[in-house]
Amino acid sequence: MIRHTVNAVLLLRDGFSGRVFTDGSGTRCFLDGAPLRRPVWKKDGYLVLADLAPGDHELRISRSGYRDETVPLHAGRGELLEDTVELKPGAGYRFPPETVRVSLTLRRGKGEAANEHLWLGVPSRNRIKLAQEKSEAGDAEAHLFCEGNAALLPIPGHFLLCDKKAPELVYIRSLHTETAEFAPALQQAHGRGAELVAMQSYTADEAGTIQVLLREPGKLMGFCGGKVFEAELKAGEQSVEWKVEG
Repeated sequence: MIRHTVNAVLLLRDGFSGRVFTDGSGTRCFLDGAPLRRPVWKKDGYLVLADLAPGDHELRISRSGYRDETVPLHAGRGELLEDTVELKPGAGYRFPPETVRVSLTLRRGKGEAANEHLWLGVPSRNRIKLAQEKSEAGDAEAHLFCEGNAALLPIPGHFLLCDKKAPELVYIRSLHTETAEFAPALQQAHGRGAELVAMQSYTADEAGTIQVLLREPGKLMGFCGGKVFEAELKAGEQSVEWKVEG
């Protein structure tokens, strides 16, 4: 019997519409610069990587109409990466007319925060909040309350736990009967009522700028260096500046 070691399980999703790519057709993968000839795709859009050589690797995912996304990987004994990859729209993507276009510039001191990594998201109509009195650091599960349809939330996926005293980026692995499973566990304690907002990963260019495309106006939230940023967006095109500390 041939046994394989699974190193990573990645869910691929359209970063604009939220749609999950249910198969690998049209998607190319490159591991450390070399094309993966036979990537394994499971149902519901999961890409599975197995039997990687021990050490650090870089996976690049390419799909027509989207920007390439790069995922760092580490293959070690007993280690399994479970993550969601949001493919951002690129050349040829068809946007609806009401699309909000934002040029976000990050600044540090008097200059631009070049190549800075941060998380961005917009609160959903299907809001979820911590429902239990308190969640402790180390908890791998928490009871949530959803105002709306929980089935429309991008789960599994990354969320900002909007606690004013201790904001934290978490990964919700699953949500069943209003109980969320976190992977890894919570790093900090949080009180009842803290909202969780779905987030996506972005990296600024050499000028400290990120081009963000959203489906509708509303509040844009950012998370970087343990700090939360907010901006109210209007319809059409606009520019926003955020100052990054450090």
